[in-house]
Amino acid sequence: MPAQIKEQSEKIWLNLVLWQKATLLGIVFLAFVGIIALLAFNLTRPSMEPLYTNLDPADASSIIAKLKEQKVSYELADEGRTILVAADEKYQLRLDMAGQVNLTGIVGFESFNETRFGETDTDKRVRFLVALQGELTRTIEEMDEVESAKVHIALPAPSLFIGDSIEPTASVLLRLKPYAQIKPEQVKSVMAFVSNSVEGLKVGNVTIMDVNGNLLSDGLDDSAAGTMSKASMSQLALKQQYETDLARSVQSMLERMLGAGKVVVRTSIDMDFDQIETHSEKYGDSVLVNEQSKEESSTGNSSSTGGNPADENMGQTSYGSSGTTGVSSYQLIENIKNYEISKVTETKIVAPGKVTKLSVSVLIDGELNREAEERLNGAVSKAAGLDSARGDQVSIVAMPFNSEQTKKMEEEMVRAEKSMRTREYVKYGLIGLAVILLLGAMIFVFKGLQNTVKRSAAYVPPFEQAAATSQVDIMNTLSPELLEKKSLRTQVDKIVESNPEEAAKVIKSWLAEEQV
Repeated sequence: MPAQIKEQSEKIWLNLVLWQKATLLGIVFLAFVGIIALLAFNLTRPSMEPLYTNLDPADASSIIAKLKEQKVSYELADEGRTILVAADEKYQLRLDMAGQVNLTGIVGFESFNETRFGETDTDKRVRFLVALQGELTRTIEEMDEVESAKVHIALPAPSLFIGDSIEPTASVLLRLKPYAQIKPEQVKSVMAFVSNSVEGLKVGNVTIMDVNGNLLSDGLDDSAAGTMSKASMSQLALKQQYETDLARSVQSMLERMLGAGKVVVRTSIDMDFDQIETHSEKYGDSVLVNEQSKEESSTGNSSSTGGNPADENMGQTSYGSSGTTGVSSYQLIENIKNYEISKVTETKIVAPGKVTKLSVSVLIDGELNREAEERLNGAVSKAAGLDSARGDQVSIVAMPFNSEQTKKMEEEMVRAEKSMRTREYVKYGLIGLAVILLLGAMIFVFKGLQNTVKRSAAYVPPFEQAAATSQVDIMNTLSPELLEKKSLRTQVDKIVESNPEEAAKVIKSWLAEEQV
């Protein structure tokens, strides 16, 4: 088959005239040059990276106009919402565009840089509100998790009566980046930021939601209910974190023995979050600190006067005994002792988060005998810190896992990888085949052209072939003398052609000899 194709190609080539061959050679040469240029362009082409993505048509138009003014090459992608530029120029262009184009379309306090004639107080108030919303939006969009934001502020007009005044409110809509999550602490920070930026706005009057309709600010205010909700969430997060860390620790230990993917561990923990404060006082034995003693005694004679006191007062004669005489004594003993009683005061605060019960469940792929199950039970109990006194439990179950889904995923991954590899091979194979065919075609064309030139050089017209044939016939009929003369004449002709000056001198010498 290849020989027939070659033979037919040679016949077609021989049937072509010279200008057709030249045209075919030019086309092949231009195709070869185009392929080489295309390959060189793809190899030397700078890598294009997104300058901006998810642009509005107005923003994209402004950026493209600036790029055209700076004569910067660009490409459009994602239906015109993404602009691609060279990777080495991306950051510089972003800096240039930041000062020239308002990409976000958000109006901030820069709107007050211009003076508007005829503007009323109401117009200024509305413009201030729009500018304040824009500045808040710009600041919130600086967060790493937030892709875009929108702030709405309801600022009622001031009233002369306090009873008729209405509190301002605010709403914030957040669009998070793909696979990004915002923490409750970050949501509360946004609420505090917005409330402190608006006069008279309370944190509880700020509402934050995402584009999926999830209310992110629910239960995050500073009220009692919000505080209780926050405490409950913190306790739940602590419990989940404890369970996750314990399950990961036990599972990593078992996977070292049984292999990756052969073990599933789940834990359940009961925790006591009550904070207990205990005060106790203890009294010891009494200790004598000091002692004081005092003694008094006295002895003496004493006399007493008798008679009627009334008679003595009245100056009359007294009747009765005149008095008696006796011996008296006095004695006083005092003993004072001071004792100090020892006292011990103890204050004990039990921190919340005490584990009251722990349960561990272990699933193992395969089968286990009784001895192996007991060893694993002991290892898990030691690793998890189980306490039988408080009712901790461990359960180990061995059964074959359902791995159909895993096998399907593995097969799909293998097929996808094989398909990708095949496409790469086909791509490079086609490029190589195209280059080989092009080189072969060029070699074939040049070779055919070379053969054509050789045949053209060796080609003798028919009338010249006839003349040569007649001369050969005449030479065959001549005699030897004539042949020798013919040979001499041929040699002379060659000498004349090669050196005409010498031949002219020889002829002149011959003519001079004949004249003599």
